[in-house]
Amino acid sequence: YGKGKTGKSLYDPTGSALVSRLSYDNLSIFSAEAFGRLDLNTGWFIKGLIGGGGFRKGTLTDEDFPPGIAPYSATLSTLDDSFPLYANADVGYNVFRGPDFRIGAFVGYNYMREVVSADGCGQIATNPFICGFFPVPGTIKVITQDNNWSSLRVGLDGDVDITKRLKLNLDAAWLPFVLLDGTDAHWLRISTFPGDFSGPVPEDGTGWGYQLEGVLSYRLTDYMNVGIGGRYWHMQANGHTHFEGHVNGFQAFPQPVDWRSDSYGMFLQTGIKFGPYPIISSN
Repeated sequence: YGKGKTGKSLYDPTGSALVSRLSYDNLSIFSAEAFGRLDLNTGWFIKGLIGGGGFRKGTLTDEDFPPGIAPYSATLSTLDDSFPLYANADVGYNVFRGPDFRIGAFVGYNYMREVVSADGCGQIATNPFICGFFPVPGTIKVITQDNNWSSLRVGLDGDVDITKRLKLNLDAAWLPFVLLDGTDAHWLRISTFPGDFSGPVPEDGTGWGYQLEGVLSYRLTDYMNVGIGGRYWHMQANGHTHFEGHVNGFQAFPQPVDWRSDSYGMFLQTGIKFGPYPIISSN
């Protein structure tokens, strides 16, 4: 279980004026995942995880700023039909090893897909023309944002035996290169009318981030353990919303956009150990 938020700030084509800001806040994350790790007696290791679930509750605050929209507008929507999917894959080497500890360095890849959909629309500022006089009921989908994040992971992880049965694992990854590929669908403005969108609008960007994780596990037997852990993930990217070719009857231009995604939470896990097995043997 965790909490998350994501959002973007959109600027005019010159990048000098803030046009719009969309904040998807207070997301409750429910997910399940599988993980695995292969350690060779040479010191090399491979590890990874894959998971997914759903976002529950949460709100979208959609702000539009003068002079593009006057007066200032802020609308509130509820989130539904939203979900995350994610995976990590790393390869590394245990640089330091002792009888009760190890420290390894790794390089890897992270993928995360975030889909957030907003229903209904009500004005909470002073603009009566946007969901003011005529608020959109909560049964109507208004916006869907579909973001795909791909990241290079470089980091350290390590284990230490606190007691004969209690172990602490820490994993810290720097994301020096993050690639964002997404789409923004304003469903009430997708039509054939001039000024409306011809379909979902593509967005892209590059940036950076980090991922932190810790697990405290208890060994029930030589082959099974249970644990409790926590993690924090952060990613951000600067890029463009590509309106060009997606606005009916107008020559639109790409506009700078800044994206940010944060999630944190706790998890329970069960681990099963297989082996050790001889990978290479002269016999």
